[in-house]
Amino acid sequence: MSRDVLEKETGQLFEKLWAPYDDKPFDESVQLFRRRLDIIGFDTAFFQGKAVLDAGCGGGRNTIAMARLGAADAQGIDLGGEGVQNARERAQGLDNVHFQQASILDIPFEDERFDLVWCAGVMMITDDEDRALNELTRVLKPGGLLYLLVYADEGMRWPLINTLRPIAERLGHAEVKAAMDGCAMPANKQRTFLDDLFCPKLDFYNWDRLRRMLEKRGYDQIDRWGDEARLDHEHSLKDYREDLEHLEAMFAHGAGADGELAGLYAQGQVLTQGVIDTIRWFETEVAEGRTTEPEAMATVIGQGHQRVLSRKAAA
Repeated sequence: MSRDVLEKETGQLFEKLWAPYDDKPFDESVQLFRRRLDIIGFDTAFFQGKAVLDAGCGGGRNTIAMARLGAADAQGIDLGGEGVQNARERAQGLDNVHFQQASILDIPFEDERFDLVWCAGVMMITDDEDRALNELTRVLKPGGLLYLLVYADEGMRWPLINTLRPIAERLGHAEVKAAMDGCAMPANKQRTFLDDLFCPKLDFYNWDRLRRMLEKRGYDQIDRWGDEARLDHEHSLKDYREDLEHLEAMFAHGAGADGELAGLYAQGQVLTQGVIDTIRWFETEVAEGRTTEPEAMATVIGQGHQRVLSRKAAA
């Protein structure tokens, strides 16, 4: 798939994922930004008067969060035109926030423009990860901070998702979305699973690989956030299981409907239920004292999302 096609399909997918959020869940997602920084001990006074970039901003939640924390110039870029427009509507009344449609492979800003670049869940879905990281580094000031969130290559969730992706492709986006609506899957879970199942490209990073990529580009402080920063489905075995139970419910809904696709939904349900049952087994092992929670999480969740804050070496 060419870069143009990949970016077009990626933009078309993501530009529709944030619009279904009502104001309350969207605002909660904005507040999550501050909560995570507080947990890891990051002084949010850092944002006062700063120029920041949200590279791959989606619906603009992190851009808006940084603006509310005092950034003088909060810029957000994303591939999806509808998503950028939705972000602009969410940010009405904030004069320090600006959004535009652009790729992180060609960031439309001059060298060394930003004090902080935030790139969450984007680099691993681009056509060229090296070019992406070069661009993120280029627009960052010497001594500035780069935050990256990328997917890790361990645990049980991603092997399951990669097995389900061909099934989802055969079912089709509209059909899967209808099944999600039919089982009353919450908007935040729909966004996550539509992303996972239909994003044209996914890549995964173990810690050593990501650290080497950053060191190669001259980052002299590389801080990998620990388990305490997990405020999502990776927070615990129970959260991990319950997240997948939403996906199982979607496949079960489709399997229970009449039509030629019911059998394919049923296969997705079987695969998902198998992983859920395995997680329950580990939960029982922990509850009955045969293993510890950290040991079980190391197997079930693995390294988890890589969340890394790095400083670009000063000139």
